[in-house]
Amino acid sequence: MDPETADILIRSRYTILQILEDRGYNTEEYRNISPDQILELASGTTDAGNRALNIKVNARPGGPATCPDAVVNYQIVDRLRTRLGTFLRDLYDADTQGKRALSYTTDVIILLNEPYNEAFDKAALQMWQTNKARVTFFHIKQVVVHLGRHELVPPHRKLSPEEARAELERWRITQRSQLPLIKHHDIQSRILGLVPGDIVEVLRPSSTSGISRVLRICAA
Repeated sequence: MDPETADILIRSRYTILQILEDRGYNTEEYRNISPDQILELASGTTDAGNRALNIKVNARPGGPATCPDAVVNYQIVDRLRTRLGTFLRDLYDADTQGKRALSYTTDVIILLNEPYNEAFDKAALQMWQTNKARVTFFHIKQVVVHLGRHELVPPHRKLSPEEARAELERWRITQRSQLPLIKHHDIQSRILGLVPGDIVEVLRPSSTSGISRVLRICAA
């Protein structure tokens, strides 16, 4: 592994754990892995997916997680775009007993080390539309810094279904399409793991009220 990739891999690992925590998952068992251990995991497998680096966590009781568990799948050695459809099928493929490698109810994050392409956004959207599977793709460089916690980025928070219903009733919104949009492929949508129909709260600085609170709905 070249030094630049190794550096990005180490720096992005902490961000990925933060993203999982923000989504409501317990990352405690992964918090104390040292940079040397991360590189050892990265070099400890010969397959293109770097499976030794993969992360699997469970939702925190009472937390905001939408899914019961989450998986981070590293694809940083080989190019994935040319075999994207096959890869996604294999990711959820069932064995001879009908047991799936991953459940469609698992929150899946896939890290790439190749030029990012809209094909990944389209594939993630299709997985939601056809299987209700939550899949998020990131180029590994996109998670070196947690853009959801950057001081120049207004805080975004996904509302729970109960909160979303209460807000719609509060503002007498009869159609969700009345809300301003945040695109499914937006970086903040991907950080939060949004799918079409999810509603987020955005807190923006305001010269008149101090903080301006805006609701947005995720759309394709």
